[in-house]
Amino acid sequence: MGASWTQSWKEEFKAHKLHLLTSKPELLLQPRWEIPPLLWLLYKCFMLVYTFSWFIYTALLFDTPKFLIFLSHISYCLMVIYYLVSLCNLAWAFLEIRCSSHRMKRGVSSECESLLSLPVPLTAALCLQWLLHSVMGCFSLTVSFLYWTIIHPFDQHSFTAFNINIHVINSIQIAVDLLLSSTPVHLIHFFYAVLAGALYVIFAVVYWLMGGTNMFGQPYIYSILDFSGRPLVATLCILGVCLLCFPSCHFVLWNLHLLWEWMVSREKARRIALRREVWWCVKVSGGTTFDLVPSLDPAASVFDPSRRTDMMEEQQSQSLTLV
Repeated sequence: MGASWTQSWKEEFKAHKLHLLTSKPELLLQPRWEIPPLLWLLYKCFMLVYTFSWFIYTALLFDTPKFLIFLSHISYCLMVIYYLVSLCNLAWAFLEIRCSSHRMKRGVSSECESLLSLPVPLTAALCLQWLLHSVMGCFSLTVSFLYWTIIHPFDQHSFTAFNINIHVINSIQIAVDLLLSSTPVHLIHFFYAVLAGALYVIFAVVYWLMGGTNMFGQPYIYSILDFSGRPLVATLCILGVCLLCFPSCHFVLWNLHLLWEWMVSREKARRIALRREVWWCVKVSGGTTFDLVPSLDPAASVFDPSRRTDMMEEQQSQSLTLV
């Protein structure tokens, strides 16, 4: 794994890695393992309901819009939005492929045309999903780390279900999502988390300048962000979080992603690893039989329009061989 890690590290520092457009959009939609499409859709639904329920509980618990000034609550809100967008994108892709499959069965289109390019709006929505995934994952780990190392030791908050969920379970959810989904993690995407963190800092400064207070009427969101009382400490904390915590937490996510990728490549795990062409062509669309699905080039996408002719020729050749 050492050589592959070094190679992956070298590959990360390329300009195209910063883009949110991917050559294989199915990676943002499909699971990493051989999970049935319906079960995968139900998993997305469950995660959305779970996170949204806790978000509503948080709003009711604080009973004031001020609860959204805290980074931990903002990161959890981003998690809710991420699961909502990912669920909508997955359902959208399923409907697109199912409709194409039904057209094929009615003779309106050929079988291979069930693997059409994704609609432009869905492609844009997938870019948003990937952005949310990068920012939300980095924010969640950062929130957990900062809470248990800086805030909890001094404030001595009780170990309530709320604190455990929003400062522990949130990071576990990120790890589980990385394990189950095929969403790639690019190291250079830490830039988006730093940019989002900078936006939060701007918000905190503007909030302070406008006389905003926290839940206890104090003129700051967090005590370490007391710009009037301790401006130097606040500045150093901001620089530390944006330039150290965010990149470090994203580095952890990237290594975790590489670990799951390495697990999938193991000989024993390959039996339950996902075959993209089978999952989309057979289990999602139902447009062909398992034996007639041609192998997919690892570098190609199941939604690549340039593959339609090649796939049709391969399927026809296999059909003639069977006959």
